[in-house]
Amino acid sequence: MIQGENLLLVASLVMTYLFFYYGVFVLKADRRMMDMIFNSSLYGLIIWKLSYGIVHPNMVLANPLTLLYFNGGVVGLVLAGVFIVVYTYWQLKKQQIPFDAYIRVASPIYFGYWIVFLVWKGSGFPENRFIWLQAVVAAVFFIVSSRIKTTRKLWQLLVSFHILFFIFSSISDMTKETTSQQSSSNIGIDVGEIAPDFELMTLQGEKMKLSQFRGKKVVLNFWASWCPPCRAEMPEMQRFYEQYGQHVAIVAVNLTNKEKNRHVVEMFVNKKGLTFDIMLDEKGTVSKTYKVITIPTSYIIDEKGVIRSKHVGPLSYDAMKRAMLSE
Repeated sequence: MIQGENLLLVASLVMTYLFFYYGVFVLKADRRMMDMIFNSSLYGLIIWKLSYGIVHPNMVLANPLTLLYFNGGVVGLVLAGVFIVVYTYWQLKKQQIPFDAYIRVASPIYFGYWIVFLVWKGSGFPENRFIWLQAVVAAVFFIVSSRIKTTRKLWQLLVSFHILFFIFSSISDMTKETTSQQSSSNIGIDVGEIAPDFELMTLQGEKMKLSQFRGKKVVLNFWASWCPPCRAEMPEMQRFYEQYGQHVAIVAVNLTNKEKNRHVVEMFVNKKGLTFDIMLDEKGTVSKTYKVITIPTSYIIDEKGVIRSKHVGPLSYDAMKRAMLSE
């Protein structure tokens, strides 16, 4: 199953091909220009994806499969952006393509990628109407920009879009802040509800409850030792725990009922040097309560025990920092 940011990558690759044909057959753009936009977009996506190896070479050397599940985050986006700018400037000069002609074709494609990103983001936050509103706005700007011929109006459209995006994002942040200040009394597994409490045995043979961690932010993670993305995720969690473990808690619930035996889990934990709390769901009751279908799945829980977000797929160190420290 395609998870997390890999879904965004696949969607972007598909849209890259669709935008190529859209530019050629709908916008009637010069084939050379569309080749240039296609190549810059494709190479930029590849650089963004593989940039994890530049940011964390030691992690990739230890486990090359991490390249499948993670990316270089903000650093990767900057590298990809710099490449696209340099490559585009070089190609425009080399092929003597007018910049105005490039802007007329690149603008609707730019809004098209925003649609992809916002729909992907909105699928993870279905309760956030502002993300979906931004996606609708991006779709409107995509249609309008496809019909505008003057460069000046296109620049005005680009500026207007980013102003609206900033306004919607600000309103969204204020709404989240207001919601987070309201005390939640419902127990459930949806965002804004109190995470259901449970008690399980740890690998050390001690009983532990989720409610014991009240007062700390918690990453509640469901995993198994045979799961490839889980195996890639655990070193990232350990690194995050070593740096921020005094302020946050990681509660890793192993789906022990789906393991060969408990000894396999112990071997994996010892081999990876995991020091955060490992709880054993030997009957599968907790994973059923949290309706865990795909692993790894993580819930971000605040100090009051309220679920703030849910993540399906492996979390990188940078993703955990964003999720835990920005709340």
